[in-house]
Amino acid sequence: MKHLLLIILLCLGFNSFTQNNPCEPDQNYQDSTFGLWPDTIENLPLAVKDEYYEEHIQIKTPATVGEVMGDPYNIDVLGFPVNIAPLGIDSIKLVDIENLPSVISTYLSNPDSVFGGNAIACVTLFGTPSMADVGQHDISIVINGWVNVAGLGTVSLYDQLGEYYAIEGYKLIVQNSSSIESKLSNRFDISQNSPNPFSDLSLFELYSPNNHTYSFSIVDMTGRIIYDENIHAKAGANTIEIDASAYPSGFYFYSISDGQHLVTKKLMITGR
Repeated sequence: MKHLLLIILLCLGFNSFTQNNPCEPDQNYQDSTFGLWPDTIENLPLAVKDEYYEEHIQIKTPATVGEVMGDPYNIDVLGFPVNIAPLGIDSIKLVDIENLPSVISTYLSNPDSVFGGNAIACVTLFGTPSMADVGQHDISIVINGWVNVAGLGTVSLYDQLGEYYAIEGYKLIVQNSSSIESKLSNRFDISQNSPNPFSDLSLFELYSPNNHTYSFSIVDMTGRIIYDENIHAKAGANTIEIDASAYPSGFYFYSISDGQHLVTKKLMITGR
């Protein structure tokens, strides 16, 4: 990175306190376009007051400007619109994660928080929330990027646009109790499947506030239903097991509905 571009390395607050399992980049995402997992649809797992929390976010950095900003993406150059969407990304920097509870620290797979374009990175969120942190925290992930421009070399998007790019939509919810009764006093929920990614069998935990029949389905990225089942759940915790050995590798969405509400999350099948 050029010295001029590194002056934005501000005091970011990325701490290095000990965490149980620091994240490692998951190379299964290398063939993906720019994205983060879990995404804002699946969102972050619930945290619980006075209980240690740890979650890993996998990041596939963009190969081009268009993967982040859309194509075309025009900027004004000497009074003329210029589409910079095809330009290659040299690197991105995780500038900040805004609105995290103060007790939640971060660990990055690259300590300087700068990652090459078209690469895999990850960040760990960890810490033990207190009573003061109970509630919903709307999180923004703030990034900057550097692009390769013929004749100019490496150029900062922040210098060109005057602002960083913010990924909105993440929510970290800290609840007062981890009991099923507290979680599910009003409605059902389903966990992220485990393991994920997986190649054959994976388990889901369905929590139901009462005896009820739910509609459970898995669809591929085109919206085609590949699995559909009615789940007759009892009040409390219920386990759903899925055998995906016949399905191609890739990303899928799974949904469960009680007829009025719908919960949708993402899963990944690998190993084909």
